Amino acid sequence: MRPTAAVLATAFAAALVFFQPLAGRRRYQRLKAELAANPDARLRHYRRGIVGEWLAVAAVGVIGLLAGRHPASIGLRVGPHARAAASDVLTVGIVLGASVIIFRYGGREVRDLLRRQARGFLDLLPRSRRERLTFVVLAITAGVCEEVVFRGFGIAYVQWLWPGASRPFIIVATAAAFGFAHLYQGTRGVVLTGAAGAYFAWVTLATGSLLPAIAIHALVDLRVVALPDLHPANQSVGHER
Repeated sequence: MRPTAAVLATAFAAALVFFQPLAGRRRYQRLKAELAANPDARLRHYRRGIVGEWLAVAAVGVIGLLAGRHPASIGLRVGPHARAAASDVLTVGIVLGASVIIFRYGGREVRDLLRRQARGFLDLLPRSRRERLTFVVLAITAGVCEEVVFRGFGIAYVQWLWPGASRPFIIVATAAAFGFAHLYQGTRGVVLTGAAGAYFAWVTLATGSLLPAIAIHALVDLRVVALPDLHPANQSVGHER
């Protein structure tokens, strides 16, 4: 890798690991504080998140250009195992679809279980129609951008830093960074998103393409839109428009 690209890549990787998790936690705490007085705070949080995700992808693009790399070098291509990749996406989609039905119609017990599981990021969940529509954009953005950053750039950076790194090490390293990026969700959230990140990394390495992980990641996040309202009944819902 060219010297300028190497310096920028290392700085970007350090920011992902050491700065972004703390910044994300501060942003979430600020959101929680603002919601009581500003019903549009959640929408603004989503929009800032969308912009921030694409800025991170732009940074990866700049590093790639300086390094003389093609998008295919980070998995933005149809891999050699396209049929298996499509099967993985379809299988996960069916499982997620079944879970959505359970979430919607499982009754109070399921809703209480979901509320406990979501307690680390409950204030992030959309409530109004406008919030749900914007969250769809955010979910798709996260599917694309976070995979480009954590699996595309992350895997390529680990392989550049340690050419002999084993597949399990690459999976664990990138999954740890992805999990820590969700520090605002608490310990449980870090562990669960880290496990998801490990799966996304495995899919990417197994298929030779970032596209299946992008699709699966987006589907996982889009599932949130179908969740029942998990907020306390006495909490203001904001503007339903």
